[in-house]
Amino acid sequence: MNTIDLSKYKFKLPIEIRFADFDLLAHVNNAAYLTYLEEARIKYFGEVITRSEMDWRQEGMILARMEIDFRKPITGYKNYFVYIRCSRLGNKSFDFNYVMTKEENNSIESVAEAKSVMVCYDYEKNQTVEMREDWKEKVRAFEGVEL
Repeated sequence: MNTIDLSKYKFKLPIEIRFADFDLLAHVNNAAYLTYLEEARIKYFGEVITRSEMDWRQEGMILARMEIDFRKPITGYKNYFVYIRCSRLGNKSFDFNYVMTKEENNSIESVAEAKSVMVCYDYEKNQTVEMREDWKEKVRAFEGVEL
């Protein structure tokens, strides 16, 4: 059984699996995992950090790195979730850790674990920018730890 300690993860989202996500082998294709993780990032960012409208072209972020360890295939539509947490804050970049789970019958199994490096980015100037201090404060307050 692939179990994992989720005590550090305070943000959890259900995965909305679509019929089109499945391949001929009757499991979710690996490319769909990137979409599930992206949706979790966007929800986390919107609910924890910004909580309001922002101009993504001037104060956005860009994905610099993504690592995924696949543990078990996703073979159904229900009871799958993404846990996400910010695990590092730098000057211009920050890291997210993810655990994708299947949860049923009082059991939680890891189906995948991932890590991404995000870089704060000004799309109008095409350059990296410092992460705003108020964003860092909101992440620290939400996560409850010094990052």
